[in-house]
Amino acid sequence: MNQVWKIMRWEFINRVKTKLFLITTFALPFFMGALMYLPTILMDLEPEEESKIGLVYDTEIKPLVDRFQERCDIAFVTQDGSPQFLFVDLDSEKEALDSVLSKQIDGYMVIPSTVIDTGQVRYFSQSLSNIKIYTSLRRTLNQLVIEQRMLDQDIDISLVGQLSRKIEFETYEIDELGQTSEGDELSSFLVPYLFLMILFMTVFMSGQLLLRSVMEERTSRTIEILLSSVTPDEIMKGKILGLGALGMVQMVFYLIVGLSLTHYKGWASIELSQIPSFLIFFITGYLFYAAIFAAMGTFFTSEQEAQQSSGIISLVAVLPMVFASYFITNPGSTFTIAITYVPPLTPFMMIIRLGTGTVELNEIIYTTILMVLSCWFMLKLSGKIFRTAILLYGKKITLKEIFKWVRA
Repeated sequence: MNQVWKIMRWEFINRVKTKLFLITTFALPFFMGALMYLPTILMDLEPEEESKIGLVYDTEIKPLVDRFQERCDIAFVTQDGSPQFLFVDLDSEKEALDSVLSKQIDGYMVIPSTVIDTGQVRYFSQSLSNIKIYTSLRRTLNQLVIEQRMLDQDIDISLVGQLSRKIEFETYEIDELGQTSEGDELSSFLVPYLFLMILFMTVFMSGQLLLRSVMEERTSRTIEILLSSVTPDEIMKGKILGLGALGMVQMVFYLIVGLSLTHYKGWASIELSQIPSFLIFFITGYLFYAAIFAAMGTFFTSEQEAQQSSGIISLVAVLPMVFASYFITNPGSTFTIAITYVPPLTPFMMIIRLGTGTVELNEIIYTTILMVLSCWFMLKLSGKIFRTAILLYGKKITLKEIFKWVRA
């Protein structure tokens, strides 16, 4: 055990001082946060330049079009406070098309005289990438058409506004003691997704480091020197525990940053009683995949081959993230529960379901036992492969040989 401790300590100290670890630990969370929220912030900014929009319509609906232009001038402005849309009246669609092709206008709307009855309006532009332009125009014109229909039916618009006032729908959570507290709609989504991201980043960053460490020491023949004083099992255990401790440091930092941000923004909250359960699946999830990466490090001599094969494992583990929105909104569905009991996905699925607060104690116990047994089996399996393949050089390892080692 003393040798395992030495290897663990060396792996931790050697890796914690690298630039890669410092960058991924302290800079990556802020970079990821910027990628998530910067586009939203930029989308909410007022446009810098005005957009020239052509209008093709019949004269009989000119009062409606005039009100449409006035409403747009008030509602939509550029950063300097001027109207966002500059409307140009055009006589025909042909003239409007020529104006678009010659870059005189950015797009044009065709508003037929039957718009009150049919509600059909067409918008043309060389590029529809700026969705804010035509959604703003559509929303404003839609509101005016509805108002006009009410006026045509002699309905008081102000009365309709009062009668169609939205209800106030307040949400409350009930705990096990029957006490209620004001509900947090975002916590059911953000908390599990936050923990899922942290688990994925921690497991696979540490796992990739473990794979690369084993592969580098094997190809440089450093492993032969180590084997003169320690056993293969001690090497594997020391590396897994050392890089696991490194991953825990990253996880704690990510967790502090993520929860601090959500708490500051008032987006979500987490109960302290959930922390032990989260840690169980963090640790077992790491051990499960670390055993796989440790064994894989003995198969390859080039990093390119290793990256391609580890990408397949990452693809399996990324499935819960791809379908996270379904699992979070349907935590009690048969499919979600069934997937929870598939060991490679269990840690990620339980993190999701724990965050939604829909997991019973017996499910936590069953999945914990499942993951402990899966980790034991995987560590034992990887240990056999690691001991056999660690000193094999100059040949491609086949699946047939791996099955022989496992059965031995």
